[in-house]
Amino acid sequence: MTPRNRFLSALEGTMPDEIPMTIWNNKLPGGGLNDQLLELGVCVINKSSVWQRRLEGIQIEHRDEAASDGSAIRYTSYFTPAGKLTTIERLLPNTVWIEKYLFSNPEDYDALEALIASRIYQPEFEQFMADDQKLGDQSIARPTTIHSPMHELIYEFMGIENFSIEWAENRERVLHLCEVLKQDWRKRVELTAASPARYAVIEGNTQLQVIGKERFLKYYFPNIQEACEILHAKGVYAGAHLDGNNKKLAPLIARTSLDFIESFTPPPDCDLSVAEARQIWKGKSLLVHFPSSVHLFGAAAIEDHVKEILKQAMPGDRFAIGTFEDVPNRGIDTLVALYKAITKYGW
Repeated sequence: MTPRNRFLSALEGTMPDEIPMTIWNNKLPGGGLNDQLLELGVCVINKSSVWQRRLEGIQIEHRDEAASDGSAIRYTSYFTPAGKLTTIERLLPNTVWIEKYLFSNPEDYDALEALIASRIYQPEFEQFMADDQKLGDQSIARPTTIHSPMHELIYEFMGIENFSIEWAENRERVLHLCEVLKQDWRKRVELTAASPARYAVIEGNTQLQVIGKERFLKYYFPNIQEACEILHAKGVYAGAHLDGNNKKLAPLIARTSLDFIESFTPPPDCDLSVAEARQIWKGKSLLVHFPSSVHLFGAAAIEDHVKEILKQAMPGDRFAIGTFEDVPNRGIDTLVALYKAITKYGW
């Protein structure tokens, strides 16, 4: 089997000839180390998109400033027919931190609705397929994550503090904004279902301590189920990116029609073991992120932890393991040791 087919076998629940090993393209350490990982049979997951988005009728202005720590601060203003919105972001290596969200106060509701309504999506299938085949049978493309409307509202537009205040004081307006987002969300789900993608992530980074069980069941669960139905009708696997503490969330996720859990991170970094996840999430595939903290302790510790994880994973049991998150020093000293250990102690 090829590395790509082994990865797909983890989603399908079929028996691979070797343990499926993966790494996101933006986690590759670079240079000759990349070649060594490919020689070991790692499948590179290329982060891509099946659409190109533009804002129709919106003027956008950017302004960058240098921060005292050497990072860049970007101010972005959106001039909508209903008013101006501004966000402030700190640009850091491999990530962006939002320092000011688009939504600041109730006066921003109309402008935010106008901004969301202005989004236009064009299929980008050719570029997606180029990313999918970038490394031939050692790569596969992954579409952009789609979150439930409420999650997107909290983490992209409002922030937790603003959302909490508005939920208490302007709940009807918040829910109306979620409905506006739902129309945009459905466009992205349907476009992903119609694309050449083999799998898609339609939820992610869900923190039950933030949203609570009641809101999850009322506002997240129906969207997850609807997205699964749309994707499954086109033969696309649907999953969630859950790289945090999942012990309390796991029973709720078990009730969904999700096919896989991406970036699942076992102890010592998070609170749910592979064995516990297999028990709770019967029939769902685990795409495991090897815990980043273990890289700090060198090759011997990595090998011991690989053995411990693999003891909890049955052959052909919808399981893959690799690197989905940042690791210390980009894994320059440890990633090859990790994948050699997986190969050595795999099925």
